[in-house]
Amino acid sequence: MDIAQGANFLKNYASTVASDLMRTDFQALQQIAEMILATKKTGSRIYIAGNGGSAATASHMANDLLKGARRFGREGFRSICLCDSTPIVTCLANDFCYDDIYSIMLKTYADPGDLFITFSGSGNSPNVVNGARTAKEMGMKVIEFGGRDGGKLKQYADVALIAPTDSMEQLEDMHMLYEHALVSLLQQVLDDQFDIEVFRYPERGFPFKAALFDFDGTISLIRQGWQDVMIPFFIEVLCRCPNTTAEEVKPLVREFVDTLTGKQTIYQCIRLAEEVSHRGGTALEPLEYKRQYHDLLSEKIKDRIADLKSGRAKPDDYMVPGAREILERLSRRGVRLFLASGTDEPFMREEADLLDVTRYFDGGVWGAQDDYKSFSKAMVIKRMIEANGLGGRELIAFGDGYVEIENVKEVGGYTVGVASNEAEKKSVNTWKRNRLTAACADIIIPDFSDAERLIRFLDR
Repeated sequence: MDIAQGANFLKNYASTVASDLMRTDFQALQQIAEMILATKKTGSRIYIAGNGGSAATASHMANDLLKGARRFGREGFRSICLCDSTPIVTCLANDFCYDDIYSIMLKTYADPGDLFITFSGSGNSPNVVNGARTAKEMGMKVIEFGGRDGGKLKQYADVALIAPTDSMEQLEDMHMLYEHALVSLLQQVLDDQFDIEVFRYPERGFPFKAALFDFDGTISLIRQGWQDVMIPFFIEVLCRCPNTTAEEVKPLVREFVDTLTGKQTIYQCIRLAEEVSHRGGTALEPLEYKRQYHDLLSEKIKDRIADLKSGRAKPDDYMVPGAREILERLSRRGVRLFLASGTDEPFMREEADLLDVTRYFDGGVWGAQDDYKSFSKAMVIKRMIEANGLGGRELIAFGDGYVEIENVKEVGGYTVGVASNEAEKKSVNTWKRNRLTAACADIIIPDFSDAERLIRFLDR
């Protein structure tokens, strides 16, 4: 063939691969994704192998599962490519038998419940077939990415995905596309999965005797959407000032509301009053701005309160997923629980009662006061430590804001940032995660939906 005709050949090659690819058994590919995900949930390992070009695909997949599938800095999959070490492969092949290299490695490394993923165009490579046989004997699951009729390997596979082509080059193309499609799918699924992003591991032996919890966004979702009340209200107030437009002040308001989130509401109102004066307006007392804001927020959440009071809604409907379970588990361990919120104490106490969580906080419940200088989370922490004879390392904090994280870290405690997505009740709120990361939270979680695993991690 004249190389000048190469462009047409390449176009036809790509077209053929694309056309044949659509005959893939995508349900089998989904089933493979489910099996891979299940290994992460159990903490099991994934071993991957192949020969030649398939070895390259196996290595690529191990890389993508370990790193490429990571979400929000959380750990990827425990994936190992058995053909990556030239010294090990050549040693076993030379001293024993090339046909047994993967069997020997699996017998050395693997455990029942682990997963063995194979890539083989023919499905008849003895080392891969023997590895799959060994994996089944050991109680592992086996996946085959194969071609043609699946070969001998197919009899050992729990799931066999056969690329729909007889061309070795094209089926290896498809294997790589399957691998990337799987990783892309897993990334999407892992967005919504509980997991722990670790910056500093806790001390071994669970030293914690006391736990401080924030309320809104950490336990309660009753006030979800409060920013959608405060920000428009503050913009409206500022627009009464001379020569001020909503377009001009919106970024400013969002910035200072966000920056002061986690502190008492009064601090945002103080900042609002300062900005009104700066713009030539007549500022009200910050307490008056706070009262007006509370009236607006009360209107927004009144149906939620009414539903909880009437029993039309269950308390857990308005709680961060798993919040009650983590309170139960910590209480059973003898950890003394404390609650401190930037929300005004009368409101917070009523809402904590409606959610039936007040009973867990035997250490005390504190909220914001009109005399704002008489309350801060730092003051609560100092009282906790002094009244209970605690060392800093015996204190753990849970919160979705930077204040409790920074305050507890200052006394040497351990901090759990809760990057809860309050609206969807799943996945990570990236804005919260970034703030919690900046506050140097020791770990970040999306919620408490796997409270058992969180306790195991803290008790490592």
